[in-house]
Amino acid sequence: MMKISVIIPVYNTARTLPRCLDSIICQTYSDWECIVVDDGSTDDSPEIIKKYSIKDKRIKFICQSNSGVSAARNRGIKDSSGEYITFIDSDDYVESDYFKQAVDLLTVHNAEMLLAGYTEDYCINGKITSHDSILPNWIASNDGVAILDRLSCVQLLFDTSVSYWGNIVKWFRRDIVNSINLEFDEQLKYNEDRAFSVSYLATESEKAVNIVMNRHNYHYVMRASSAMRQGFNENHIVELESFKRFCEIERAYFRSRRLNMAIRHAGLTRKFYLTWLAMNMERYDDKIAAAMERIEKDMLSIRDFMPPYTLHSRPLMKRWLQHHKHKFMRFFGRQR
Repeated sequence: MMKISVIIPVYNTARTLPRCLDSIICQTYSDWECIVVDDGSTDDSPEIIKKYSIKDKRIKFICQSNSGVSAARNRGIKDSSGEYITFIDSDDYVESDYFKQAVDLLTVHNAEMLLAGYTEDYCINGKITSHDSILPNWIASNDGVAILDRLSCVQLLFDTSVSYWGNIVKWFRRDIVNSINLEFDEQLKYNEDRAFSVSYLATESEKAVNIVMNRHNYHYVMRASSAMRQGFNENHIVELESFKRFCEIERAYFRSRRLNMAIRHAGLTRKFYLTWLAMNMERYDDKIAAAMERIEKDMLSIRDFMPPYTLHSRPLMKRWLQHHKHKFMRFFGRQR
């Protein structure tokens, strides 16, 4: 059997952590190690992890001072020993066949990377509402499985037409991660998972095989206290600036007009949403307005975002921008 490493960063999730760890212990696939990194929790999380590590020796307990989810994941990578590594958030959980289905596909196709589908679980007025991930119509799948080359795979990370595929529900070869000294960017509080995946795909060979497994056996629990749902803050400006780095990677490793447009489309869409969020929370001051204007200008610039092979797409992006600006302002006017 092939050993896998599961890395779980933990910070003050004592209420949901037992469900997460129980779902791992109950896996039908048994050759795994689970590295649980407590990132300076102040609740009962450390005691819970210690209890489970005594109960099952495959669970490794690591403590560190509060440094953020990226630092916790990086520590887990350093202590891992499996052929593949994957990540699970401590408030999420997985179905009992999740590991086996992923390992079977990785083994059969000798894949470099696997992107897993998921179910988003929302708790609304005490009732759980779920939404399954959907593949865009340009990806042909069989029983929820598709094989993608590196360019199509990175393009999927920026395709938000039906579902968000930039999250960390993925499997990576540990030897590749170590060979390029790949780490999560600890300066990014948002978008760090997509940045990690893009950097990983940039180093793959042209013949690399990547798998999409859209079977919804990972439960992505949406909670009010999660980083993505805490409202607007200045870390979102750093997130938006990361799209420039994505375009630099596209220029250096992919040289694809379609991918270049997908990155800018995703960045501008995110910028519109965050502008609305900042305004709605009354945090849209002169400093934020200036930063948003600069970011929008950057995303349409020739020097930083659009290399020569994409110049003919610039008018299309400008028309898209003007159209969506108009729609955005009408929407915002209704919200006020």
